[in-house]
Amino acid sequence: MLVSTLEARVAFYNKPELVENPFHPAGFNGTFAFSSHNLIPEVFLGFLQRHFGHYRIRKVPLESINALLNELWEGPGSLEKLFRLEDEMRANGKEVKFSAADIASIKSKQEDEEENDSPLQLATNFNEDETN
Repeated sequence: MLVSTLEARVAFYNKPELVENPFHPAGFNGTFAFSSHNLIPEVFLGFLQRHFGHYRIRKVPLESINALLNELWEGPGSLEKLFRLEDEMRANGKEVKFSAADIASIKSKQEDEEENDSPLQLATNFNEDETN
């Protein structure tokens, strides 16, 4: 049986070693007070992007992010709630806005990854090393 991506994500983050760890986002039991967008754990970004409708989360004031997370967060294990809300917003057609700069940045990163991770490139480099 194929498990949905949502259910797999929920199962992963509901592991006891994560939910019982107060230093992991899944086990956080406090009040959010992010002082920089760089400090927001990646696991929250999809939900925040979908909720606020912006790919660049830096466009959203930290006060709004902290207020939203504090309103929804019920302690350890609350990531499941955020994942389900994110999935519900996606299913209802809630979009995330991308600027031209966002799209160019994503495309540039993809091209860099393709150049660096190409199996053909790795094989070519290996073969060149053998002939020298």
